[in-house]
This record gives sequence, C-alpha cells and structure tokens, in this order.
Amino acid sequence: MERLKAALAEFTPSCTPKELELLQFRGGSYFIASRPPEAYDFNREIGNNAERYAPPREHLIVSVTNPEKGTFTRFDDETMWKIAQEAMPGIAMQDSAWLNEYDAYYYNQHGLRSLPVLRVRYADAPGTWLYLDPQHGTMTKQDRRSRLNRWLYHGFHSLDFPFLYYRRPLWDIVFGTSRSAWGVKRSPQVRVSGD
Repeated sequence: MERLKAALAEFTPSCTPKELELLQFRGGSYFIASRPPEAYDFNREIGNNAERYAPPREHLIVSVTNPEKGTFTRFDDETMWKIAQEAMPGIAMQDSAWLNEYDAYYYNQHGLRSLPVLRVRYADAPGTWLYLDPQHGTMTKQDRRSRLNRWLYHGFHSLDFPFLYYRRPLWDIVFGTSRSAWGVKRSPQVRVSGD
C-alpha cells in the first residue's frame, strides 16, 4: 500500500490525475495518469461533434514498484528495440523505422493515435509488421491479410483512403456523391403509365 501511495504522490507536483490506467509492461506495473481535460467553456463551442477536435491529453507514467525513479512520458527507445527483437524470435527483421507521421496502416483520421511509433517489418511468410507505441507500452500487429482487409473493407466501405481523409472538403464531396449515386441506383423505379 505504501508503494501505491508513493507512486500516486509522484504525479501531484506536476499533475493531479483525474484518471489512472494500470499497465503491465515487461513484468512491471505502471500507472499512466492523464491530465484532466480543460474546463468546459460553452462560448468556445463551434459546430457539431464531428467538427470538434480534442487533442490527446498529456499523460505521465510512474512505476508502481519503483516510484522513486519519478515520472516519465514514454518508455525508452532501447527497450522498444529489445521488444521488437524478442517479439518474433527466430524471424529476421526486414526493416524498421521510427514513424513521426501516420502511414496507411497506423493512423487515425482525427490524429488521436500516439506518435512517434517504432514500425518493424519482419521477413516471415504472413508479412508481419509491428507498431510499438512507447507512450503507452502497446503493440499493434498487421500482417498481409489485415493490410488487405484495410483496403478492401475500410477503404471501400467508408472511403478510408489516405489521399482523401486528410483533405476534408474533397473527402466530403466524394463520400456524399458516392452515397447519393448508390442511393439513386438502389431506389425503386416508379413508372406512371399513361392512358
């Protein structure tokens, strides 16, 4: 209980957390504390929910077992490289890179996914790619099949193509036009017969 209190005390000099997440990372327990959201101001209200953008809130991480080490915002690069090597034992790495911008498979239309991330591509039969997020200690896996699904389902189902979704007026025009055309095609034809 004392370690828990000490871990929580590490947050208070710079942030009073409103929300805590418990993370298990490489055999250790960590708290991730997110800063509380800014106070709501109705006068700043603009547009509808889809037009509002709330950037990811800053967060701090502290070890539950070693709180005396203090808070940090991300796990170190060396640890992430070690995880990448251990994640696929016996499989050679094809290439790797730190991404500071989204690619076609690790992205979020609203910019809410963490950056930078370590992307590692492996030389295995399924074409495995791992995205390692040092801000949250998480890993996302993509293989050839999931990348194909990304284009065939998400791409065509919601017009989720990179060349469109970062150019909002263009995406709205193409999406609206295609949905309207589909609706016209699918609507029943009514014929009025004349006497």
